[in-house]
Amino acid sequence: MTFYTYGYLTTHHNTWQYARIALLIALLVIFIGLFVHYLRNQWNVKYKDLSIITGTLLLLVLGLQINSLLSLRSASQQTGQITATVQQASTILKVKPSRLSINATSTGDNLLVKAPDGYYRLNYNSDGSAFVLEKITLEQPKITLVKE
Repeated sequence: MTFYTYGYLTTHHNTWQYARIALLIALLVIFIGLFVHYLRNQWNVKYKDLSIITGTLLLLVLGLQINSLLSLRSASQQTGQITATVQQASTILKVKPSRLSINATSTGDNLLVKAPDGYYRLNYNSDGSAFVLEKITLEQPKITLVKE
């Protein structure tokens, strides 16, 4: 069973986003350079072909980036919800949020909280607006802790 620390949930960033943005900017610069070079030397068709290939790659990477940004936005909203849940649980348990770990990165059923004094299950009400912490005992737990 994998538990995520509060620090991991609040500082977990997707570094691939920065690499994709850098690739997008590099392709844009190359595309503009090839296209300008083609406009200066219209008799040389290879620059036209290279600019078309680069433009196609640029559109492909742009589409992937937009799709990735939309999924990152959704994941950020879910992470925000789970961090709020951890903060509420820390208030109830009277410990700092940094001392708690949770077994999911998004809210849902069967959430477990690992506290310094044991494990707790979060039981949500029917509309999901509130929860009750129930102390449980795990039999032979194999815990993996994902830290920041």
